[in-house]
Amino acid sequence: MEQKDRDQLVEQNMGFVVTTARQYVGRGLSLDDLVSEGSVGLVKAAGKYDPARGVHFASFAAPYIRRQIEKALQQESPERRVESRNNGEHRSLDAPLGAKPNVSLLSILVDGNAPETDGRAYSALHEEAVEKVLQTLNEREQQVVVAYYGLGQEPLTMQEIAQEMGLRRERVRQIRDRAVRRMRKVWPL
Repeated sequence: MEQKDRDQLVEQNMGFVVTTARQYVGRGLSLDDLVSEGSVGLVKAAGKYDPARGVHFASFAAPYIRRQIEKALQQESPERRVESRNNGEHRSLDAPLGAKPNVSLLSILVDGNAPETDGRAYSALHEEAVEKVLQTLNEREQQVVVAYYGLGQEPLTMQEIAQEMGLRRERVRQIRDRAVRRMRKVWPL
């Protein structure tokens, strides 16, 4: 599939991203942020989509969109926990600074030319916490969680994980669900 075809798929399905993002409003991110994250998932799906398989693109893209949004919500939750533990209160980076409502700490701190820095800072803050939670899982559960949520790699679908592990998709889902329950006992979100 050519790049212009992928771009067209993304354009034509932005409404679907907005509809999906609205389902997650009130869980920690603004609608704009949710749409932005959903768009990332949509672009990933467009890159992997094969129309020859006969699957409607929106059906194919839905899990990628949801997974990206849910991943962002999960990342937002640990950020808030760390921030509240460190500061004792939550301070928004988007809050206006002083008398100028269009100037925030985020607008001053964020360097659009250095997106890797934000990712590294986030990783440094949360890597230890994620490692501790993963250590509570057995090897198979760790493998499924890392692959499904894309920890240190591109996220995989349950079918892709099942093929890699020589399991059925349903068994992968069961392992993932059990692992998530165990992780929530250690670190409830």
